[in-house]
Amino acid sequence: MTNTFTLRLRSAEQGTSRGTPWLVSLRWRQASVGYFFLVPLFAGLIVFRFYAFGYNVWLSFTKAGAFGPPRFIGLDNYRRLLSDSQAVIALYNTVKFAAIAVPGVVVVSLLCALLMQYRFRGETAFRAIVFLPAVCLPTAIILVFGWLFQTQYGLVNAAIHAIGATPISWFGNETSVTVVVSIIFVYLSFSVPAIILYAGMQDIPTDVYEAAMLDGAGAMRRFFSITLPLLTPSLFFVILTTTIGTFKLFDAVYLLLPPVEHSVSTNYGMTLVYYYYYLAFFDTGQRGYAAAVSLFLLVLILAASIFLLRLQHRFVHYGEDG
Repeated sequence: MTNTFTLRLRSAEQGTSRGTPWLVSLRWRQASVGYFFLVPLFAGLIVFRFYAFGYNVWLSFTKAGAFGPPRFIGLDNYRRLLSDSQAVIALYNTVKFAAIAVPGVVVVSLLCALLMQYRFRGETAFRAIVFLPAVCLPTAIILVFGWLFQTQYGLVNAAIHAIGATPISWFGNETSVTVVVSIIFVYLSFSVPAIILYAGMQDIPTDVYEAAMLDGAGAMRRFFSITLPLLTPSLFFVILTTTIGTFKLFDAVYLLLPPVEHSVSTNYGMTLVYYYYYLAFFDTGQRGYAAAVSLFLLVLILAASIFLLRLQHRFVHYGEDG
């Protein structure tokens, strides 16, 4: 019995050893096809991500103009950044828009998610309207808002004039520019967060609401004691992504406000991304300094993200925490 088992084991080993080169060749051919299809992805990451980021970091330590090679100047760009009044204005506007637009997106998306919980006439049309900004071109939406808030012929000022009030120069002072840009950003950004919050509400067990109703809890009490605490993971994700989005705000300011050299009103809405764009593509002798501004924005986004990630332990309640 033992001899038979030994012979079978040896024959299996010999067959495996004879088939190993063929199996290895087959597996290598199969893997090489997969690697071939991954080459464009990795090439794009290397060229447009890693190399571009490394070159931008190196460029921030140089003085680079439109022509000629960059000249290394050390930390001069960062020293200039600390005393640049225009950069301070851009930072102030960026933080201001984040402080206004992030709560606006959270409130609007939460209200829309709550309404989508109920069944009513026109429910399908309402959901289509909620998701409309996510599928429309942002440029088209911004231009429509620019037409609505146009000083002389806009519909908003026409409505204000119709009720006997004085029309507002929406792009002529800091407050009105802040209002218009914040409204546009909220409208462009609330669709996907509303879907995320709606999906989060679907994961809340219905028996929790039923138990609360048996205890006599009203709608408001159920919302603040059950819905909001159990929705905090989705709310945190919405707050984090929206905050990052506001720090990268550019298109509304670029499309609605005149260039920096043509009007001082741009200062009312200039963000760090817009300031970087102006330095890199208009004032072409400032490409090195523009790279320093972009890295400062990166540090700002990282700091805000780390702050929110540390803060989540205080108000985010996950299901396993009990």
